[in-house]
Amino acid sequence: MAKTYRVLLLGRMEEKQDFEEKMEKLGVSPGTVQELIAKAPSALKAGLPLGEAREYAEAVQEAGGKVNIQEDGVSEEPNRTRPPIEIRSLQDFTMCPECGHRQIKAEACVKCGFLFFFEKKGQRSAR
Repeated sequence: MAKTYRVLLLGRMEEKQDFEEKMEKLGVSPGTVQELIAKAPSALKAGLPLGEAREYAEAVQEAGGKVNIQEDGVSEEPNRTRPPIEIRSLQDFTMCPECGHRQIKAEACVKCGFLFFFEKKGQRSAR
């Protein structure tokens, strides 16, 4: 589990018009900026890893905003484990009498092509 963070807008340091223009360049509409300032402190982004939260906060600060980064919670990290390995029983394997290659039971040896014969419940049959 990894911690997540949110970026809060606390207010603005620039003139209202300058701040709105710079935030618009970041993709935030002027109406949204006005709403965020009126409700300050307000969350701009949430659920971010710390590095992304810092980058976002820095961009808003360069636009003239006062920001704060707060811990938001935890999120599950992507599953990076390998799928489980199938473990076969020793009874599932055979050794080729011709070349000695060990392999999972099959009709023929994958190395030399020798045809195997297996017993099934007391009967001897060709496979």
